[in-house]
Amino acid sequence: ETTPQTMQALAVLPLLAVASAYSLCAPRVTSLRAVEPHRCVSLMQDTPADDVPGDVELPPAEGVVGESVEMDADEGMIAKEALKAEVAQGLTGPKPDRAVVGEILLALEARNPTLSPATSSLLNGKWKMVYASGASPGLKALQLLLKAANIAPKSPSGADLIDIEDAYITISGEQPRSEAAVRTRVLSFENTVKLSSRLEAESAVRLVETYDAALSELGNLRLPFQSPVQYKRSVLVSYLDDEVLVIRDALGRPDVLTRVEEALA
Repeated sequence: ETTPQTMQALAVLPLLAVASAYSLCAPRVTSLRAVEPHRCVSLMQDTPADDVPGDVELPPAEGVVGESVEMDADEGMIAKEALKAEVAQGLTGPKPDRAVVGEILLALEARNPTLSPATSSLLNGKWKMVYASGASPGLKALQLLLKAANIAPKSPSGADLIDIEDAYITISGEQPRSEAAVRTRVLSFENTVKLSSRLEAESAVRLVETYDAALSELGNLRLPFQSPVQYKRSVLVSYLDDEVLVIRDALGRPDVLTRVEEALA
């Protein structure tokens, strides 16, 4: 017969598996320089149009530039809505087509409206992880938990014995800036596992995250990460606006987060 103490222990087990899940994690990146928007400079700007050789393109008229910018914004909005639709069911739903997501991200990231996303205040807020392709230890652990929840037998009433809910990341202005949280349930025992991390900008697009501590609400447990048991990594913020956040690890694998209202998280 399973005792309440045993069930509480089972409920706390996810702390070890998802302590680092959904924090912004990946192997460290050596260097990256912020890329400014491309600006075309005409070397023929002082040359009369009639004297320009036929194989040289003249810069577009100012009205054409305005139309191009407007079209670019429209394409960015289309790409963002397509991405949100593709990953709408999050990590607990069916896996989206990775090739389709990758193609949409290429179009979206090319139209990133935030020039210095790693230092932008737009990072602050609550985000829901809706797509993950990185290979951090915590993410792998959470994926194993999700898989275990899917294959676990049902209770006699048909209810799930194990339930793993969506994960959220809250980023604030004070260190440790990042707090990742995921709710778990084993039978009737519920728990929320959290991971707090320090986030520091090393460039306009690169963040360095250092794990601070993992916490479990059930049992009020806290597991600090201190040297030599410490995890640090760098990520690139490849897209950021008031709705969507895209980060990539050192191998270019993207994670997608969408901003949520506090009442919805």
